[in-house]
Amino acid sequence: MIELFHVSDLHFNKKTGAKDFLAQIKKNFNIESASNRYLLVTGDITDDGKRKQYGPASAALMPFAGFVYAVPGNHDYGNMGFIYHEKRAKYFDDVFLKGLKIKHKYFSKMPFFELLDDKNGSKVLIIGLNSCTQTEDPLDIAVGEIGEKQLLELEKTLNKPEYAGIPKIVFLHHIPHRRAKGIGMSLRDYKKLMAIVTGKVEALAFGHQGNMEEVTAQDIKKLPEKAQDKFLSVKKMSIAGSEMKLRSGKAHGIRYYLDANSSVQDKSCYHIVVDKNVVSAGIAKLDKSN
Repeated sequence: MIELFHVSDLHFNKKTGAKDFLAQIKKNFNIESASNRYLLVTGDITDDGKRKQYGPASAALMPFAGFVYAVPGNHDYGNMGFIYHEKRAKYFDDVFLKGLKIKHKYFSKMPFFELLDDKNGSKVLIIGLNSCTQTEDPLDIAVGEIGEKQLLELEKTLNKPEYAGIPKIVFLHHIPHRRAKGIGMSLRDYKKLMAIVTGKVEALAFGHQGNMEEVTAQDIKKLPEKAQDKFLSVKKMSIAGSEMKLRSGKAHGIRYYLDANSSVQDKSCYHIVVDKNVVSAGIAKLDKSN
C-alpha cells in the first residue's frame, strides 16, 4: 500500500502556523520513516519567493527529504503572487527543491513524474505540473497556464504503454476548473488540461486561493438546453472555500478533485491511499491540541 498526504499554500513568511502544521504531520504520520508514505505540497510554499523565505520552509520540510514532492505556486514566483521575478522562480528549483533532494527543473515548464512502487503490488504514477505563468505583465494577476510544451509531454507520459493500468495522480497549484474565485485567478488552459487527463487520471490535487465555482441545479436550468449537459458534468466539482471537502468528478472519469488550499488553516490534509490499482482519498484532521 502507498499513502500520500496532500497539503498546500504553506505561505512561509505569512502563515505563522505552517511550521507547527508540518511538525504535526511528521508526528502523526511518520512520513520520513515509514516506508511508502509521501507528502505532496501543491505550491505557494513561500509568500514572495524570496530566498530568505525558503530558509524556514526548507527547514520545516527537511525531515521529509526523499519523501516529499512539491510544485511551485504563483507566490513562489514573485512578489504578492502576481509580480513575476525570474530569479525567485529559479530559487524554487535551485535552492528549495535541491535541498529536498528533488532534481527536477520546473522552470523549464516540463512535467515531473515518478513511479512509486511498494514492491508488493501497489504502484502509482505521480505527475507534477508547473502551472505558473512566467510573465512580467502584472495584469495577469495570479493567472495560471500549463503551456503547450508541458501539455504535450503530459499527454505522452499518460499514454506510455509501460504505465497502462497503473493509477495516476496529477498535482499542480492552480485550480483545474473553468473559473476560480477572484479576478485573474484561473488556469488559462484548463480546457486543454482536462481534455488530456479525463478518463486517464484518478485524482487531481491542487491548491491556490479561492474555490471552484458552485454550479447548482437551479443554475443549470437557467442555461440553454444545449449547454445543460455540459454543466451537469462539472456540477460535483465545486469545493467549499471555508473547509476541505472531498468531491467526486466521476462524470469526467476522474475520481477525486482535492483542493488543499486551506490545509494550514483547517489543520487538515488529504490522505490518499493506493492499494493495488485502487485509489481512495479522505480527510485527515490533525489534533489541534498538539
